[in-house]
Amino acid sequence: MEAAIAGTRLETAARRFVEGVFKIEVVVTCGAFLLVATALIADVVAREIIGSGLYGAQKFAVFCTAVAGLLGFAVVVQTGGHLRVQAVDKLFPTAWHPAMARIGSLISCAICAFFAVYAAEFLESSIQLNETDMVLEIPVWPIQIAVPYLFAISALRYALFFAFPAIRPAEKEHE
Repeated sequence: MEAAIAGTRLETAARRFVEGVFKIEVVVTCGAFLLVATALIADVVAREIIGSGLYGAQKFAVFCTAVAGLLGFAVVVQTGGHLRVQAVDKLFPTAWHPAMARIGSLISCAICAFFAVYAAEFLESSIQLNETDMVLEIPVWPIQIAVPYLFAISALRYALFFAFPAIRPAEKEHE
């Protein structure tokens, strides 16, 4: 009985964690898109008014778009929106589908964990080499940090989906 209560508490904590992180990711993603729009509109207005665009506005917009797009990966994992081959489902009995979904979460966790490690190594080398953007002359690692983050948080999500199938989002129907 105590094990069941502890399991329920862990599941509730896992659900709260992924939902809380999801809310933060959505806010950051929307904020990044807002910054893209603001930078590009300001650049166009400056071109019309003073005859010259704002220095670095377009590059800044590119960086913000990259961050928003990368965080979009994690958002899609949380909302069950990734595309997958559904034809395989018909090869197996319907009763197997929940177990197959759990196995899929475990495999996805392993893949994301692998890429998280690789992305962290890439980020580390970028920091060590002191790589900078050629236009803005700023370090690029603060933008690149989104890559290991998205893979690490996605690996964690998939691990939690494997451990607690009830918190796994329902897959969206794709046409």
